[in-house]
Amino acid sequence: MKPELMQQIEHVPMLPETVQKVEAVYNNPNSGVSEMANAIKDDPIITAYILKTANSPMYGLSRTVTDVAQAISLLGKDTVRTFTIASAANNCMDIDLSPYGMTQNNYLARAQLQNALVSRWVSKVDRSLLGHLSLASFLLELGKVVISRYLIESGQGALLSEALANGGTTKQAEIIACGSKSEDVTATLFYRWNFDPDLVHLIRFANEPEDASDPETQEMAKFLKVAKEAISLDGTMTEATLKNARELIEEYGMNQNLFDETVEKILAA
Repeated sequence: MKPELMQQIEHVPMLPETVQKVEAVYNNPNSGVSEMANAIKDDPIITAYILKTANSPMYGLSRTVTDVAQAISLLGKDTVRTFTIASAANNCMDIDLSPYGMTQNNYLARAQLQNALVSRWVSKVDRSLLGHLSLASFLLELGKVVISRYLIESGQGALLSEALANGGTTKQAEIIACGSKSEDVTATLFYRWNFDPDLVHLIRFANEPEDASDPETQEMAKFLKVAKEAISLDGTMTEATLKNARELIEEYGMNQNLFDETVEKILAA
C-alpha cells in the first residue's frame, strides 16, 4: 500500500468512548440488553442513529422502536453493535465519494442495504455468523471513503472516475487509481481500530473469498461477495445486480431460495 494512502488511514480518528463501552459489553458473554443499552444511553447522536436505522422498513420490524433497549431486544446485540460502530465511524470521517460518482446518500444507502440483506439472509442460514458479518457488511465500504480522500487531496480523482467510466470493475479502477482495493483499506483501518483479527481477515477477502486459506472465512466472505454484487454503487438492487448475485450463489452452492425470500421482503418494504 502506498505510504500516502497509509497516511490517510492514520489520519482517521480513533472511535469514541461509547464504542469502547459497547465492545466491552458485547464481548462479555454474561452481559445482557440492559448493559448494552446503558453503554449507549449517554450518547445522543449514536442513540438517534440506532433508532432511525432500526425503524427503517428494510429491517422488517412490525412495530416502531422507541428506545435502544427495545432495538436490542428486537434486532439483537450483533445488529445494534453494528449500528453503534457505523454511526461513530461515519461521523468521524469526511464522506466525499465524488471520484466514484457516488453521493454521500448513495454510500449510506448501499451500506445499510448491504447490512439489511446480509443480516436478514444470514439469520435464516446460521445466526452464529452474524457476529462478524453484520459489522463487515455495514462498514465494508469505508475504504472507499479513505481512497476518495487520498485521490481528491492528491488531485488524482479523475484516475478513478475515468477507469470506472471505461467499464472496469470497481476493484480494477481502484488498483489503477491508487494501487489498492477498498477492502484492503477497510481491513487496515479496522486493524488500526483494534477490531478482532478474524474480522479484519474476513473483510480483506470479501471480494475474493476463494483466496482465503481458512474455510470458515471463505464461507463468510461468500455472503459479503454476493451482497456486494446484489447492490449497485448507487445503493439499489436492480435486475442486473440480482442476476449477478444469483450467478454467484449458484457457483458457491448456496441456498438461492433463502436469498430470494430475503430480497423479496426487503424490496416489498
